[in-house]
Order: sequence, then structure tokens, then C-alpha cells
Amino acid sequence: MSKKGISQIKGPSEIRLGETAYYEVSRIYDLDDREKVSQARWKLYALDFDQHDNWRELKPGAGAPKKIGHRIPLTVTKQSLVGSELMLEAFIYEAEKRIPPGLRIKVLPGLEKKITRVELFKIDDSPIKEDTVMKYGQTIKVKVYTHNMQDEMVKLSLYEDDADGGGHSLKNKNNLVAQITKALNKKGFLWHEFKLNADFSEIANAMMDGTHDKLHEYYVVVETAEHRSVSKNVDVQNPDYIKVQTVSSGKPFDNEEIYDGGEIEEVVVKGKLKRQYGANPAVDTGNKVVTVFKPDEKKKDDKCLCKQYDLIWGDKVSCEFRKKVVEICADLWGEKRKIEMANNLMAVFKWESGGTFKTDAPNQANSGGTGLIQFMPSTAKALLGKEVTVETVKNYYGQKYNKKTKRKEDSYLKRVKEFADMTAIDQLDYVKKYFEPLRGKTVEFVDFYLQVLFPASSLKEEHIVFASSLDKLTTRISESEKLKNLRVTSYNQNKGLDINSDGIIWKSEIKTKVLVYITEGLTNKAIKFTCNEKSTHEKIVASETQWHHPINHPQLRGWYNDWAPERSIHSNNIPGRAKGKHDGLDLYAPAGTQVYACIDGEVNEIYYSESYGNCINIKGNYNGKTYWFFYAHLSSISINAKDKDGNPTKVKAGDSIGKSGKTGSSATALKPNQVHLHFEVRTTKERTGGRVDPFSHISELNTQVIKNPKRENQP
Repeated sequence: MSKKGISQIKGPSEIRLGETAYYEVSRIYDLDDREKVSQARWKLYALDFDQHDNWRELKPGAGAPKKIGHRIPLTVTKQSLVGSELMLEAFIYEAEKRIPPGLRIKVLPGLEKKITRVELFKIDDSPIKEDTVMKYGQTIKVKVYTHNMQDEMVKLSLYEDDADGGGHSLKNKNNLVAQITKALNKKGFLWHEFKLNADFSEIANAMMDGTHDKLHEYYVVVETAEHRSVSKNVDVQNPDYIKVQTVSSGKPFDNEEIYDGGEIEEVVVKGKLKRQYGANPAVDTGNKVVTVFKPDEKKKDDKCLCKQYDLIWGDKVSCEFRKKVVEICADLWGEKRKIEMANNLMAVFKWESGGTFKTDAPNQANSGGTGLIQFMPSTAKALLGKEVTVETVKNYYGQKYNKKTKRKEDSYLKRVKEFADMTAIDQLDYVKKYFEPLRGKTVEFVDFYLQVLFPASSLKEEHIVFASSLDKLTTRISESEKLKNLRVTSYNQNKGLDINSDGIIWKSEIKTKVLVYITEGLTNKAIKFTCNEKSTHEKIVASETQWHHPINHPQLRGWYNDWAPERSIHSNNIPGRAKGKHDGLDLYAPAGTQVYACIDGEVNEIYYSESYGNCINIKGNYNGKTYWFFYAHLSSISINAKDKDGNPTKVKAGDSIGKSGKTGSSATALKPNQVHLHFEVRTTKERTGGRVDPFSHISELNTQVIKNPKRENQP
């Protein structure tokens, strides 16, 4: 009797924690089973290390539907499974619990770190609800849940809340009553107890003279350098609560009534100064208002508040720009999600503007798209409510190389003049209008991105977004022919998103592909916060020299076989190094990190080395002395060694020259958290010799490179 059922499935052999991958039936034993594949059942197993080759079935969470069908999504969320080997199997009759037909899958650490929730409980572990009222002297238990943050240090801060609405407000910056830093456990979880000390009530009443508040409110902020989450508020009974009365009559003042033309009156209640709304002077009723003293005017806080707008890709734009983005997102998606959505928006700007973040940037495929999200002429017309002018700009991105003539030629690109002429702040108003359909909706980054790329696929289930031919559009078959044809005609210009190169681009493939704009953005946050000034991209004036770090936020590489950042410096005596020495700096730079010219100068040489991979050598003057700056292991190079006249290409400090990678024999086998930029400072143009200690010769490197990086910042 011939074998029946499913003989093979296909899908990724690795899956990251928290991400979704898709798996499908690829082969069956008997063609008579074709009709039954749509009802295939699926099971997931984990390899039991105590009993090798024994597969232990993993049950879905309570309430989760069974996985049935020829194609299913798989998301691994259990932190303890990182590093484990799983087996996924589809079957029609009976599970075989072996490979094949099962597929072996390795669980990798997730890329996206997240504080998923902060919950508050009483000391007996009963949850604190909206109607719960605590008392001073009792204890709040805080439980913190995260993704991909095991063993990291987090800071927990308890604040008394004097601001309107939920979330954390700068108005409460002086209301911090307790704080502690603790490590998450191996599962990315921790709990901590905050006791509501009696003296907290004195702080609360002193800050806003809270004796007129029956309840005080407290909340907990949990944060790292890059992540923050805020708990809900908890009400605490105010032991000093009293009703407001005037001195002379004892008649209660109606705090609920709002008087036209009201003025501020000052009254004494138990010796405390209170301010409340009162009416304009009227007929004398016998009540008197006693003014004790006039409080000092609060000094204006001139401190720049840009640090609260610490967004990814923040070093590409001004503080004013970041503020505007956060304000837009707060209005569209609320205070709690404003930073998350603002980061999403910054990632979209990075992709759509080609990394320029400019309002006049034309679409490089010459579609006529313009600016921060590449507004198409038809979109611009709809947003402006009038006809628009499509103009042509010459060599915006420089001349274009013609493969046929083997020469660079002038490039002409279309763009919308009205949007190209806008300031960044003005264009952001139209960005807000464009995203208005997503107001208040829970939006993943992929949906956020698709709202710009292909709105018909935003907020939709897993489906084929683009396909190379109509016959490959096997999902959303009830769509109009016009939309189907648009999905096909749009495939070629988006085929870079086709991970499997199978002529089909699933929504999940786009999600995987565009996540890089979030992760890369983390290394491009602003480090100089100056209100209302454009970012300097870390460009620093040292004497008369313009200096730009070779990568943003430089820190020494930490991971080798173990944690040893001391091996990443220039020295002739480094324990742990194969030859005991190192000729430059190894700077932590995940593959694809943007690399910059550090000085005004010219390209000395671009070449490939068996050991160093793709290399660039730039000649320039630093504080009156000539040096050669050497970059190695690059994945790509974005400049030429010579210009069109055959002269060395000129560069300016801060110019993009390539991206980090792991080319060359000494880097190809590196793990993701070991990838780095090898950077040298030399006193000669030769490929060997003249290597000097960068820290001793370049003051900015010595003072600003992080020499003792934290492990959690190099995951």
C-alpha cells in the first residue's frame, strides 16, 4: 500500500522571537490527497535536551485557535525557547513526529526589544483596579514584562501625578518619590515593591497644595536608555484632605462653578496658601478675603526639552522637526503611543526620502513622488485641493552611470514643486493629513509603512501584496480586477522586497524587510540637543578642523568569544589577541551601519583586501597635520576613488561613504553582535606602516568614543 499524507513542508529554518514566519505544505505522497491539504493540521515540538532526539509537543496558549490549512503563520513568544530547536509538522491523517515530513527550526533572539507591560498589584498579588483606593503605609507591587530584554538593567521610578491625563508628563519631573534600578531575569521579567511612605503625602500636598484633593495619584515609569513604559495610575487616599473655606464666614467655596471674568483669589486654609477661581467683586455679603502674601513667580525654564523627543534617525533632523513629529503622533494615536508611532514615522521618512529627510527629494525611480513620504502628484493635488506643478530637477542625486555608454550622464527627475518648496515643518502638516485614516487605530510598523507604499494592503490580514503575474495572486481573490492588475504592475519596482525571489511578495516578507529601518535608526539618534537648530550630525569644531565620527554614537566592540572591549583599542600588548596587538579601533557597527568621512579631504585609495575586505583610505588634515584615515570590512562603498576628470574624489566631513559589514577573511565568520568597523589613523599613505593610536592623535575620539560599553547595547 502506497504512503499517504504530507511528505514535506517549507518555510524559514530560523525564526526570531516575537516575529511571524509563514510555513506551507510543499509536497504530498499521493495526489489523491490534494483536496485534503486545505484541512491539514499542524503541530509544533521542542527538542528535549534531557532526552536527546525526543520531541516534546508545545501546546498553543489558552483560547488560541488550532492551526489548520495549507499555509499557516507561526510566532514564537516564549522567552525560554530562545536557542531551542523546534520541529513543525503538517499532517492529514496521523502526525509522524519526525524529520521529514517535519521541518527543523532554530529559535533566535528577537531584534525588537520592548517593555510589553507594567502592571500594579497589592501586596497579596490582587490586581489594582480603577476603583481601588490605596492608603499611605501600604505597598504597591510592580510587575514588569518585556520581550528580548532578558538580564538587562531597567530603572523603576514612582511619581506622584499632578498632570492631566495618563502617561508620564514633564510637569511631574519634581514629583519623583522613589527610584531603583534592577535587572530583569532570564525570562525578561521582574517585580518590585514600592511602599507608600507617609512622607510621600507631604510631598504631594506641597507640590500642588494637594489638601483640596481627596485622592493623590501615583504611577510607575519603567525605562532603559531606549525603551519606556508607564503604568496606569493608582489612587491613594489623602490623609490631609479638607474642604476649602473662606476665613471669615466658613461658607464652602464652589470649586465646580466657573465664573465669567473670574479672577484669582488667595485664601488661607490651615495656614496654607490656596489659589482658586472666584467672581469679580460684587455686592458686599460680609465675607472677606484675606491675602497672606503673593507667591514668587516661577522662573521660566529655559532648558531645552529636546531630549524628550529622542527618536530614531533623530540625528538627521532638527529638534523642532522631532517635536512636530511627536505632536502629530500624540494627536493621531494618543500620549501613550506617541513615541512608538513617531519612531515608525521617522523610519518611513528614512525609506521614502532615500535617507535625505528633505522635503524636495524627488523619487529616484522618477515617479514624481516628492519629499518626506514621496507625495505623488495625484496625492499632492488631493491634499492641496488644487492643481499642482510637476517640475524637473537636474542631477539631484548626482550624475547617473549609463551601463551602455559606460559614462556618467546627467539625470533628470520629476517632482511636485509645491511640496518641494515647503519647509519641513509645513510638509509635516500634510504628512499628518495623509495618515489621518489611521487615527486611533492599533498599527504595526508594516501597516504604517504600507499606508505609504500600497494603502490597499494596510491593516489587512496576511496576503500577497505584489505578484509578478495575475495567476500568482492566490489571496484576496474577490478584489477588483483594477486592484489586482495594480498589484502586478507594482511588482517590478518593489521586487527588492521579494525575499524568496519566487515572484510573490507576502505582507510578512515586507514586514521582515523593512524592520531594518527601525533597527538601523537606533544607532542614529541625536546626541546634541539644541532647540530650534538643525542637527549637526555629530560634526564638531576642533580648533579649525571639521571632524565627524566614522560612525554615529561610536563605542568599542565588546563581543569576541567573551565580553572584552579592551581588545578593541590600538595597542601592541593586548591579551587575547592572536598576535598580541591591534593596529586600530574596532567600533561596534551592525551590518549596514552608515559610515562617514571623518574629515574634509580626498580619497587616497579604494580597494579590496583578503583580510580587511572592502577598504577606503581618505587623506585629510587634522589640526594642521596630514593623516590617512582607513576604513575596513565595509559591506558597500558609496563613493568613487576618482572623479570624472580622473582626480581624487573630494569628500567633506559627514559625507556618507559606505556601510559596515563583514567582508575580508578576518570578519566573514563573525556573529551579528561582533560585526564592527575597523578604523585606523595613519601618518603615511602606504597600506602598511604609519599606524598610530587614534585616541592619542584625535581628541574627539579620545573623549567621545564609549570605551566601556554596556553589554545590553550590543545585543
